Amino acid sequence: MVLLAIGATLVAAAPTAGGAVAGATREAAVRWALSQVGTHERGTTNCSPKIDRWVRNMGLGVPPCRVWCGAFVHEAYLQAGVRLSARLIDPDRTYGDAVAGRRGLKRIAISQIRRGDIVFYAFRRDKRASHLALARGRPSGGALDTVEGNTSHAVRLERRGLQYAVLAARVVG
Repeated sequence: MVLLAIGATLVAAAPTAGGAVAGATREAAVRWALSQVGTHERGTTNCSPKIDRWVRNMGLGVPPCRVWCGAFVHEAYLQAGVRLSARLIDPDRTYGDAVAGRRGLKRIAISQIRRGDIVFYAFRRDKRASHLALARGRPSGGALDTVEGNTSHAVRLERRGLQYAVLAARVVG
């Protein structure tokens, strides 16, 4: 079990009965992600000292500079006390992991998305998924509010139509 310090309170990042990490852990991941809004890469390089650190925290080398939406999601959960697979650097491979229930991810229905769940998007035709985001809440009005890394070269808040989400996953213990 991992203990998290949130304010002055220690919160256990233990799996719930259904295997998903506790809501407090998902909340901590989203809060950290929100604190990063505005973080930019250098130009259009996919690199900056902070982003490079996130990639290294996955156990990957820098260079090369890489598409970093997965490093952002990985770091959010790492800051919340959960180490996910470095395969998050590749949304297409991670899609397969979520579908198969591997590497700490479990596929969930888009309609079941909750704050802190990982949302997959396919913006390239040759990939099942090419982008990852963290849900900021539940779907509403046919759309979903997210916090995303590597969106227009920065960490940004987005509201995307649900028709663009190709998969959702919950982090499990």
